[in-house]
Amino acid sequence: MSRYPKAQPISILDTCYDFTKFSSVSVPKISIFFSGGVEVPMAAKGILYVNTISQVCLAFAGNTDDTEVGIFGNTQQKTLQVVYDGVGGKLGFATGGCT
Repeated sequence: MSRYPKAQPISILDTCYDFTKFSSVSVPKISIFFSGGVEVPMAAKGILYVNTISQVCLAFAGNTDDTEVGIFGNTQQKTLQVVYDGVGGKLGFATGGCT
């Protein structure tokens, strides 16, 4: 992403880019890893938050302490089916959800 000019941050989304001069953009492949060896690959819609074409941000916000809570939010889940097993205490993901 270093080839794209930086743009102003949006709130906690501090890694933003200006794509106005580009007809196509190369989005990196990103996966979220959970315990038990579970890998959830993110679609481009789950990696970028588009405010305007001149302000597109990585849809991730860092925290300063590994003990702080991490949020796997609606932006990341846009193209996933999410299954909640409250009784079993498990959570499942599958690609091909809402597109």
